[in-house]
Amino acid sequence: MYAVEINGEVRGYPRSHLEVPHIAGDNIGGKDVVMTFCALSNLPVVIEQDIGFGQSDLGILIQTHNNLVMVDRNSGELIQQITRAPEFSEAEVVSHPNTMTTWKSFKELYPQATVFIYEFNRVLDSLLLALFEGPMEKQFSNEHGAIFPTLDMNDDRLPSKEQVWGFDFGDIQAAFTRTFAQNNPIYQFELNGHPLVLVYDEAHDIVNLFDGILNGTKAEFESINFRGETDNGKLSQLPLHNGVFWMVWSHWYPETQVFN
Repeated sequence: MYAVEINGEVRGYPRSHLEVPHIAGDNIGGKDVVMTFCALSNLPVVIEQDIGFGQSDLGILIQTHNNLVMVDRNSGELIQQITRAPEFSEAEVVSHPNTMTTWKSFKELYPQATVFIYEFNRVLDSLLLALFEGPMEKQFSNEHGAIFPTLDMNDDRLPSKEQVWGFDFGDIQAAFTRTFAQNNPIYQFELNGHPLVLVYDEAHDIVNLFDGILNGTKAEFESINFRGETDNGKLSQLPLHNGVFWMVWSHWYPETQVFN
């Protein structure tokens, strides 16, 4: 499950209900957003619908290097999902964080949340599911390479199919393994001189990242939870690329730091 919370309102997106549509638009907490999902990358990314041309009409177009390329049907702009980078303009794509957890934990943590359900009521849906089943098994299998063999697979700092939590901080990127988060459940560090806090919640297997600045200064606290709530105030959650395959993350961000 991917939980998206904006201004106190929560939506839940089951991974299995995103594989076919890839895109789910909604208004959450007063923000018009789109949950985008690339099954090849195993990557959920939440962006605002207005990318600089007014309300966009996003559709799926193609994949490149095992990642989804989207098209805004209104403007013709193309957007690479993993980088949120427009192809033809300087349009600003604003991201929002999501929290990855299990359905069991989601129900416990967000009992009043609305859940996105894809009906699978088209004949085409059954055909697509049958078509995807075999290739996606290979995409998740450690015994096979990427379905589309266009990735740079030379970065062996991690196994190619390992799922990581990636963070794009402008001109610097970082990837965190689940093992690192488990061993460092509250990890304060800096990137580009900016304080950040990685939090792992063992009970719900949640990895979240937070801005380490609180009220204009570096946050100091005795305790923190996966929502960023501390004894001195609440930290702002930052967008992570939750559970993305290392082979895809390292291809798009070859200079990424690794916290393993």
